[in-house]
Amino acid sequence: MDGGELVPVVEAVAVVELAELEEQARSFARGSRADSTWRAYDSDFADFRTWCANQDPALEPLPAAPSTVALYITAQVETRKPSTIRRRLASISVAHQVAGFLTPTADAGVRAVWAGIRRHQGMAPRKMRAARTKVITAMVAPLGAGLADARDRTLLLFGFAGALRRSELVALDVEDVSEDDGGLRLILRKSKTDQDAEGAIRGLPYGSHPASCPVRAWRRWLAASGIDTGPAFRSVDRHGRLGAKRLSDRAVADMVKRRALAVGLDGAFAGHSLRAGFATEGYAQGTPELAIMRHGRWRSASVMRGYVEEGSIWDDNAASRLGL
Repeated sequence: MDGGELVPVVEAVAVVELAELEEQARSFARGSRADSTWRAYDSDFADFRTWCANQDPALEPLPAAPSTVALYITAQVETRKPSTIRRRLASISVAHQVAGFLTPTADAGVRAVWAGIRRHQGMAPRKMRAARTKVITAMVAPLGAGLADARDRTLLLFGFAGALRRSELVALDVEDVSEDDGGLRLILRKSKTDQDAEGAIRGLPYGSHPASCPVRAWRRWLAASGIDTGPAFRSVDRHGRLGAKRLSDRAVADMVKRRALAVGLDGAFAGHSLRAGFATEGYAQGTPELAIMRHGRWRSASVMRGYVEEGSIWDDNAASRLGL
């Protein structure tokens, strides 16, 4: 075989290697955000595609003209909250960036329409109620020795005492939790604010009361489930059988709502309530802001205070000193 015959072979190998690199690059790009974030982006952009197709087949969703996006968000006003519209704008932007197009959401006309929508509808977020200590103890009080109860007790106490996000809770493996003289050590391998997966270690101390102690709850969950490796928190079916797959973050949110309703607690509780409850209770008890931020992995005091503002309106309230 002469050198001329080798050229097509070399070129073919180069094409294959390039295709593999492109696929790896797409995989890395996908890994830049959590799977749940990509699912939300995909769902939102699918809605945009459907809207374009229903209006006029000539309307291109990708790349989309700024005028198309402006009309789309205008059409959303009557049926969608501003927070949903904002998320869909973000999804449209990401879809264009990933595809290598300029994002139409940066257009001055689109920004003006969005500013008008915010002004018209307002952007006050619907905050989840913070699950403070008395709420957590009320939730865990009726839980028994059954598999689902043992799991939910551990989730509630881990989420509260660790100021953990739902994604951090369900990402835990049994190997990530170890016990020493001080309590439990949790290895958080990746979180929302740790996209480079550098990891963090957080400690959950022993509780003063056995019923609400994270360490004892963990021991009971391991004993009840019999697991010694893999996902720490798994599904339990209505017959009390343990599943093999990792629990979803949505399941954690549903569990918090369900346990709050079961004990007659009023208010909007969800997975976020555990983390907000930690910050609110810590703030109310006089815990230094830096300590709250470090444990909860908040990067700024202003963001952390956003978690406690609503839940602490009655703590050291200045109006109580007015003599009314």
